[in-house]
Amino acid sequence: MDKNFKDAINRRKFLKISALWTGGACIITIPGFTATPYRTLGRSEAEIMDALADAIIPPGEYAGGKDAWVTRFIDQQISSNGYLQHDHDLYKTCLPAMNNDSRGEFGTIFTELDENYQTEYLQAIEAGHYNSGAATRGWGNFTPSAFFNTMRNHCMMGYYGSPIHGGNRDYVSFRMISLF
Repeated sequence: MDKNFKDAINRRKFLKISALWTGGACIITIPGFTATPYRTLGRSEAEIMDALADAIIPPGEYAGGKDAWVTRFIDQQISSNGYLQHDHDLYKTCLPAMNNDSRGEFGTIFTELDENYQTEYLQAIEAGHYNSGAATRGWGNFTPSAFFNTMRNHCMMGYYGSPIHGGNRDYVSFRMISLF
């Protein structure tokens, strides 16, 4: 076989493969086509959880709950092989219900509320003010206050626990309490 013919085939194959990879890379980076980095939570659920994580552990001198990957921790732990898998339905039901209740109370979803209104809303949830009739507002078998208490505890676990479980990104809490 002629050496030039062999090189031409290799170049053609290389160009085809390169074109496929380049095209694939373009598709992957198009918003709306990007894969979620989460196992269980959808994009809107993760956004709500990020807002909750920052409300529970606000950013300041150190990263808040969102930047410490508390949502990633919760997502991994409520997945089918996580330690908190028994709370999967709780999150899948209550995160959207929070947005619905927020829209009814404040006229907008939780993630779009001003920080002061988010705090006010969460304090009312914690106090049980929204427990009555929760099932008819999309909370299913869960009460808003029970969800809040569980979610708050999981946020603390994600923030202060070992990074091998998905949270405490860059050992932020360990550095905060001078373990590093």
